[in-house]
Amino acid sequence: MNNDRNWTVLFIGGASGIGKSSLAYEMARFYGVNVLEVDDVHLSVKTVTTKDHFPAIHYWASGVDWKDIGIDGNVNWLIDVSKEIFPVLRELANRHIEDKLPIIIEGDFIYPEFTLSFDNPEVKSIFVHEPDKSQILQNYLSREGGEFQHFRAEVSSSYGDWIADTCNQNGIQLIESRPWDTALSRAVKCLL
Repeated sequence: MNNDRNWTVLFIGGASGIGKSSLAYEMARFYGVNVLEVDDVHLSVKTVTTKDHFPAIHYWASGVDWKDIGIDGNVNWLIDVSKEIFPVLRELANRHIEDKLPIIIEGDFIYPEFTLSFDNPEVKSIFVHEPDKSQILQNYLSREGGEFQHFRAEVSSSYGDWIADTCNQNGIQLIESRPWDTALSRAVKCLL
């Protein structure tokens, strides 16, 4: 596999619990670059803003319980946060392009169509999908254990299906997370 890099910013998106972080860090080692997790960006934005400007990011502060809004409510929240965080990710990407500092930006809150808005060959994206809900559940249980993992897996599966549909409708690169042992080579191949 050739590790020549033809991008400066690589977005790796997908639902939670599917292996995208593992893939992002494996790709970072392969290309010799750093990873920025969108969860860290989300927490930073939440810390320095209010619900007036970022209502989705501050949604849970209102006392709503994520289990009470159902699967569709959680998927809609994930989509809304992805839309709100769009301008922050755009600025981060532009800075890395301007300074020629390669980076992989990875996370759940990457809106697929956002990645199309870059008219720049230095920006690429890959979305990862796990079509098997039971595999997502198994991933959550092995990673974290605990209760409510069945519901989390339902949310993740539904959100992942929405991401996959959006990618397929818009010609955005999408790979399945398994087989694990070929994920890196499949991801690298779709960047060529």
